[in-house]
Amino acid sequence: MEQYKNLRAVVTGGAGFIGSHLVEKLLALGADVAIIDNFLYGSKIEHLRGQKKLTICEGDVRDTKVVSRVLKNKDVVFHLAACVGVEETQMSPLEVLDVEIQGTLNVLNQSVNNDIKRVILASSSEVYGDSLEPMEEDEPFFPKTTYALTKMVGEEYCRAFHKKYGTEYTCLRYFNIYGPRQDERFVIPRFVARLSSGKSIQIYGDGTQTRDFTYIDDAVVMTLLAGIKPEAKCQAINIGTGIMNTINAIAGLLLNIMDKKSIKPVYIDYDGKRPREIEILTRHANTTRATRLLQYQPKTDLRSGITKYITWCTGG
Repeated sequence: MEQYKNLRAVVTGGAGFIGSHLVEKLLALGADVAIIDNFLYGSKIEHLRGQKKLTICEGDVRDTKVVSRVLKNKDVVFHLAACVGVEETQMSPLEVLDVEIQGTLNVLNQSVNNDIKRVILASSSEVYGDSLEPMEEDEPFFPKTTYALTKMVGEEYCRAFHKKYGTEYTCLRYFNIYGPRQDERFVIPRFVARLSSGKSIQIYGDGTQTRDFTYIDDAVVMTLLAGIKPEAKCQAINIGTGIMNTINAIAGLLLNIMDKKSIKPVYIDYDGKRPREIEILTRHANTTRATRLLQYQPKTDLRSGITKYITWCTGG
């Protein structure tokens, strides 16, 4: 990806889970990188430790002055800043609406004002809701949560800005990304943490709900390709593996890898923080468009990815 050498990039949410890995790779490729992050919602300055030649702006993507200043003389924006986590977004719907919608609108407006070449929007598989599987990019949206609704609105803003101003964009619908630096609000880190402490894995419902887990390294490569591939311009693209696994299967795999087979999973009821009505039972990416436009297929299988995550957790 020699196109990134000396490219001037901005990553909003650059100290978060996906953002910090993306920043690390951009710097390794020789890009000039600046981030905007308010260091909330799981973002940590520690995620960027050791990174040189990085411009860090502590600020909010809703702040017009901050965004305008950082985007000046830049080429591409990776807009990853978001409120994340099912429980957090359920408990603070107004904050989610404000951060996601106003933040995205501000980034797009300032991208126009600063002649940004392309905006890469971090969307989500949540926009599909209980859609048909595998989930295809041209399917209608059925958002079940405030978070999903804001991602849908963000994508519509991208399309509107392209129509009015010619803004180039790519919307990436991430499916269950996992790996080092992800915190325990998410399923694999939460399961690993409980098993490491000798506790039973807690599974909502009956564990038959399916997910499409994608290792962080693969997600970053696909994100970077979306920023430079002409074919990806003004497209929505699923970022997933196309492989489904039940939550029960994930639990069984972890018990096997961590040699904790004597610890049995515990099944718990949905609650107010995680209501049953927002649960998506089947999540399965159709990856045809990603393979065709990005010319890439994920390399890391689930066992290898989980093993890498556990090794990172234990400092190995």
